[in-house]
Amino acid sequence: MELLRYDATGLASETIGPELGISQSDRQALAPRLIAARQALQARFDSGELGFINSPDEEIEALIAWAQKKRDAGYTDQVVIGIGGSNLGTRAILEAAGANDCPGLRTHFAENIDPTTVKRLFDALPLETTLFLVVTKSGTTLETMGQFWIAYARMVEAVGEERAGAHFVAITDPKVGSLRALANTMGLEAFEVPPNVGGRFSVLTNVGLVPLALAGYPLAELLAGARHVREAALQDDVADNLVMQLTAEHFLLLERGIDQVVMMSYSDQLLSMVDWYRQIWAESLGKAVDRSGRQVNIGTTPIKAWGVVDQHSQVQLYMEGPNDKHVIFVEVTHFDVDLRIPEEPALPDSLSYLAGRTLSEVLHAELAGTRAGLTNVGRPTSRFVFERLHPRAIGAFIFCWELVTAMMGELLDIDAFDQPGVELGKKIAHGLLGREGFSDFAKMAEGGVNAGNPNSSGKVVV
Repeated sequence: MELLRYDATGLASETIGPELGISQSDRQALAPRLIAARQALQARFDSGELGFINSPDEEIEALIAWAQKKRDAGYTDQVVIGIGGSNLGTRAILEAAGANDCPGLRTHFAENIDPTTVKRLFDALPLETTLFLVVTKSGTTLETMGQFWIAYARMVEAVGEERAGAHFVAITDPKVGSLRALANTMGLEAFEVPPNVGGRFSVLTNVGLVPLALAGYPLAELLAGARHVREAALQDDVADNLVMQLTAEHFLLLERGIDQVVMMSYSDQLLSMVDWYRQIWAESLGKAVDRSGRQVNIGTTPIKAWGVVDQHSQVQLYMEGPNDKHVIFVEVTHFDVDLRIPEEPALPDSLSYLAGRTLSEVLHAELAGTRAGLTNVGRPTSRFVFERLHPRAIGAFIFCWELVTAMMGELLDIDAFDQPGVELGKKIAHGLLGREGFSDFAKMAEGGVNAGNPNSSGKVVV
């Protein structure tokens, strides 16, 4: 059964014209560079530098048995405390899950540190039957560790200090970091994050697999989809290799001035998948310097859009604004449920064409109209079509974008696996909060730790 299909008709020269359109010969011309990029990544994997390529081969039997024991022990809820790559992929997969895909623990996410949101979540939890997963590869992520300590203090109040530790699981580096040290000292259960897998590439490791197993998600199908994409990516013919095709298209469009990528989901269940994509694409490919140290300030900006809602918000810009965007539509053919617009009572004549239609029919018509409209004004589009949200298709989609992101890094001659721009902001924040050894970074921030105080600078609005 066909579970996921990619369609690049909206990028073809015959469709949108030769200026921005891409021909098969354009893709084939890049084949030597694409093959070299794949070989370079394989060499880094073989040397032990890149571990994410191996993640579809994760052993899951013991993990599934462990998760079942937790459910049998009476746990009803889990809270994933993590941010960025420690959280986004897990949320994306679970929100895309079908009604029967997650018979295990109810899952909550503690990511942003807005105190109102955190308090609401923690206040609503049945603490005596809640398991907290603390996810940070470095073990020092301040947002994660701060929420961990708040949750731990609450758990001590609820069940006592002797029992509190049993409600926490650490997912972190196997040897180093504050969380690893705390797990050892406190006797917490702990799972390893492979040192050679970066956070945004880690959802198919313990970072995602542990909470997914607790939720009862079908891990075997998820990983099977990822393996299928990996095997197909070994083909040398660009026409038969989706990863190479996507890489070529994004690279060629960037060369032609298309430096923004809109991923527009016409499934609410896939909106968090777009969030995951935004992180891996932006953080991996937005870089100031190339590998030789030359300043390039390269990257394409990923933009999240929501169909049909953003037809009434963003599409005006996409249709008539600068032609600098590639719109990737993400759609689902068959929804788990549907609703039909009643024929009785009768609608007014001006709306009678809707009578008897399902909401999915209306949604698909609006999607087709938006896509055709963009094509008719020469705007580049492509689309991923999920037959339904099957776990195998989800695994394939995720691993496809992991590989395409890594391949783009090779073509752009940048390091797709670091994030120096993010690190600078973290260091300044640590300095503002008084962390030892970071005081010089604090001087870089105007307004000090009160930078968020409206009285610290600027003009009063009201």
